[in-house]
Amino acid sequence: MPTPRKRSNSLSIFIPVSILSDVPSLVEKTIKVGQIARAASIFRVERIVIYRSAKSDSREDGFLIRDLLSYAETPQYLKKKEFPISDSLRYVGMMPPLRTPHHPLESTKIDYREGYVLKSNKSGSSVDIGFRDPIFYKGSLPFNRRVTMRLDSASGSWAPVQRDDVPYYWGYSVSLENKTLLQALEAYRPLVDSIVATSRVGKLATSVAPRIRELMLPGQKMALLFGSPAEGVHEIIARDGAKLDDLADLVINTAPEQGTATIRTEEAVLITLATLESINSTV
Repeated sequence: MPTPRKRSNSLSIFIPVSILSDVPSLVEKTIKVGQIARAASIFRVERIVIYRSAKSDSREDGFLIRDLLSYAETPQYLKKKEFPISDSLRYVGMMPPLRTPHHPLESTKIDYREGYVLKSNKSGSSVDIGFRDPIFYKGSLPFNRRVTMRLDSASGSWAPVQRDDVPYYWGYSVSLENKTLLQALEAYRPLVDSIVATSRVGKLATSVAPRIRELMLPGQKMALLFGSPAEGVHEIIARDGAKLDDLADLVINTAPEQGTATIRTEEAVLITLATLESINSTV
């Protein structure tokens, strides 16, 4: 199977801390967040932003979502280095592996790898990139930090590169914002070209397919907004005195005639990303 390339456009998803408000146990919370991590990775999401949908949102749940998403995104050979033993990560073994290009096996042949700097001084750096033995880089790198490394095929040596320079899908970033959705969107507005919200009362996604394709042209950066188990995006935005229809370029329904009373956020994320991908790939 070819190594998945990064998207020609960019997708960011905004999810509320309150996605965990309807599940009581740590096991259920871990599984729920794992499903979001998996859906985001399948459709090559670039950024996941966690926002505060109400003042009553649990701070602990916010930290938990951030830590679980970050843990899932971290290559398997770096998890123990980046995440010390913690009660909140007790059930991470129940999360599905992402199997993205930056989670390679030792035998996987790929010119880029995520690494962790084990030692660093003026003479060079020792970096764990998932091989049996660490690789050596002649330059000095930040100690105890994660780095992206690239193989020079001519010399056979590894050197650091910017993560954005990797041509493959290289996972998502996670941002926990102590902000309302409106405040978070204002902060990220310079980084997105369009805002698309999901809602049961939105327009049928297939009915606005041409507009969706315009918003997903190469180079475009889209933010996808998701609500909570108790409230939709309309209600969450209205609490800040704003109207969703004035804020979003599109408000879409990706699950028409749903057979269930509600759709969970992790289900909405998967359904919406799949719908947009299908629409964008249809000529």
